[in-house]
Amino acid sequence: MKNTLLGSIYLALASSIWGGMYVVVKIVASVTPPLELVWMRYLVAIVALLMVGMITRQKWRIHKSDFLIIIAIGVIGNAISIVTQETGTMLSSAQMGAIITSSTPAFMVIFARLLLKERLTLKKGLSDCLATIGVFLIVGVGHVD
Repeated sequence: MKNTLLGSIYLALASSIWGGMYVVVKIVASVTPPLELVWMRYLVAIVALLMVGMITRQKWRIHKSDFLIIIAIGVIGNAISIVTQETGTMLSSAQMGAIITSSTPAFMVIFARLLLKERLTLKKGLSDCLATIGVFLIVGVGHVD
């Protein structure tokens, strides 16, 4: 049985942590380069996950055939994504970073079409166009401070 209230609380917590990250990165990136910051974040995450794994006695099994896809996801979905996000926040503002990366769902529609061959319906296409227009209206296309 789904617990939508608890799920909503977790999602709101995740969203607030993710949103707060832009402000923290803006402050920390003034003294620590983005790539170094990413490595520090991963070190903390590894330690935390290992501790949780040991406390809960998790047994992780990874098939050899899955290693390549796991590495690709890690490099593209995490390392490159976070480094570019932190570099962009360092060069721009925390608010601008949050606004621009909020266009993620619009990119999901595009990549779902290109990679998964999902059908691009009129509704999805219009939603993507409106999301892009919304970002341009807020961010602008000229000089961004």
